[in-house]
Amino acid sequence: MENEAVSVDRGATQLRRLETLLDVAYAVLFVNFIMYLPETEDMAWTELPLGLLSVLIDDHVGLMRVVIGVGLTLISWNLTHKLLGPLERTDAWHTLLALLQLIFVCLFLWFAIADPELVSVSSRAGQSLCLAVSGFIGSAGWGYARKRELTPAGMSEAEKDEVLENAIIEPTTALLNTGLAFIGPEVWTAGWFVIPVVLISVQKRVARRG
Repeated sequence: MENEAVSVDRGATQLRRLETLLDVAYAVLFVNFIMYLPETEDMAWTELPLGLLSVLIDDHVGLMRVVIGVGLTLISWNLTHKLLGPLERTDAWHTLLALLQLIFVCLFLWFAIADPELVSVSSRAGQSLCLAVSGFIGSAGWGYARKRELTPAGMSEAEKDEVLENAIIEPTTALLNTGLAFIGPEVWTAGWFVIPVVLISVQKRVARRG
């Protein structure tokens, strides 16, 4: 019993360290996106009619890319907390899955920065696939944690099912949006807003019928 208690304490400590590491990593990703806002160091914006707002308006496409990039990264960060928040502890394999999930979010950032104007189909599809794979790995991590009983003892099966149901929306959206990447950047961009609304609506209908 003592060894089991030590193992639980060690797993709980490891979970807190994992959450801290992921928070720091996502903070770095946010900063990387913010660095792609328009340059302002030359102070030329002081001569423009609306000052800094004119700079943003003139580069509205770049600004939209930053907003979407930060938004999608924020969604991935929130998904991570959805899947880690209910846990009581972690172990080596679960931690590995969480870090693998982060790697694919970093690959998403690489695709996004490489093609900020979404010229290439490959970059749009690459961003979607990276977020889809990342999210599904996170869901697999939740399934593993559930099987290994890394969740609190008092957590019901219904509550465990609800965590997965809430977490599956993001990667499913990304996967479906991969197809829209081949239509065009405008349709692909709109997909991030439309698809989750449709999925949530379908999920609610199924829940009511059940």
